[in-house]
Amino acid sequence: MNESLNLEQLDFATRAVRAGTERTQFQEHSEALFLTSSFIFGSAGRGLRPSSRAKRKVSFYSRFTNPTVQMFERRLAALEGAEDCLATSSGMAAILAICLAVLKTGDHVVCGGERLGATVQLFSNLLARFA
Repeated sequence: MNESLNLEQLDFATRAVRAGTERTQFQEHSEALFLTSSFIFGSAGRGLRPSSRAKRKVSFYSRFTNPTVQMFERRLAALEGAEDCLATSSGMAAILAICLAVLKTGDHVVCGGERLGATVQLFSNLLARFA
C-alpha cells in the first residue's frame, strides 16, 4: 500500500477498499489470494528464527498467517480505528482465543443463557475443566 496515504483522512468506504492493500511484484489491481499452505525462505536459517518472523510478519505457514489474511487484518483494523487486528477462522475460535488470552485458574465468566449453544457449552463444560 502507498505509505503516504493517510487513512484517517479517508472516508469509511475508501478505507474499506484501500486499507491494508499490499501489492505483489505483479502490481495486481485487487488483492492477490495466496492459496498455498506454506512459503519458501532464502535460507534455512531464516525459516528457523521465529522471532524474526514475528517482527517482520513473514509468512511461513498459512495456518498461522499469509499475505491475504494480513491484508484483511490491516483493513479491518483501519475500518475500526484499531491499532491491530487478529483474524480467526470462526466466531468460536475468536471466543476461545480471548478466553485463553485473559483467563487464568480461578477466574469466573458470566455468560447469559441466551448465547449460542456452543458458547455456553464452551464456558460450562470445556473451560470449567481448567478451574
